[in-house]
Amino acid sequence: MELRIDEEKNIAYIKLIGLMDKKTILDAFDAAVADERYKPGMARLWDFREADLSKMDSQTIAVMATYSTKLPPGINDVKVAFVVKRKLEFGLSRMFEAYSSDADTDIAVFYSLDEAEEWMSS
Repeated sequence: MELRIDEEKNIAYIKLIGLMDKKTILDAFDAAVADERYKPGMARLWDFREADLSKMDSQTIAVMATYSTKLPPGINDVKVAFVVKRKLEFGLSRMFEAYSSDADTDIAVFYSLDEAEEWMSS
């Protein structure tokens, strides 16, 4: 995992590379929000452009979608963007968005980093 915090934009950039599983993604989430530079209310941008989510299934996505909702305000009620390169990751990220519809989190999926950042700043 690569973590970059942009305090000016109020975004935590979380980049994952390679074959992903639930544990790897949730560990990355935990590490990002536990980082001393991460502040409550900071948006999260997940960069999956070099990630492979082919081991994920709908049940796993559903479990992951409820994970952050158990955390305090400022972590579960922020904007979250997923930036992907392939249709598979786009579809799975959209599935995550659908499973998260009851949460306070605004989620969107993009093919472009620039579009994701623009959405997050709006």
